[in-house]
Amino acid sequence: MMQELVSMKGVQSILQLILILDILSGTKEYHSISGVSYQNTFDEHETHRINTVYEYVLKNFRQEIALKDLADLLHMTPTSFSRYFTMKNNKPFSKFVAEIRIKHACKLLIETDDSVSRICYECGFNTLSNFNKQFKEIMMKRPYQYKKEFMSL
Repeated sequence: MMQELVSMKGVQSILQLILILDILSGTKEYHSISGVSYQNTFDEHETHRINTVYEYVLKNFRQEIALKDLADLLHMTPTSFSRYFTMKNNKPFSKFVAEIRIKHACKLLIETDDSVSRICYECGFNTLSNFNKQFKEIMMKRPYQYKKEFMSL
């Protein structure tokens, strides 16, 4: 039936697929392809820890965020915090903060007539060149291009 399905088109192929799925759902002839069942790895304490970091960053992204402050908040060393954050988020903490700042910059570019340099500093960047570099890295275009493209829609 599956081999026939490959050569079918349109409604006929959909009907064939439904027929196959109906047969599979009613069968008692099966074997597991994995001996390990699903393990719930949810840890409420870990969720609270990472949410603490997210909340802190969202409240403070407009200013300098010291790794030590967040590490202290979680009772870790800066090195341990950095390793922990990267493991949990698959990205370094600095990249996470940059993404939050750039997302806010996108919002300001669209919603205000502020200059790019004003938006840069409003979002927590220390230099315009770093802002432009990070913006291009994350958004794949320069801030003025982003605004221009959005306004032309």
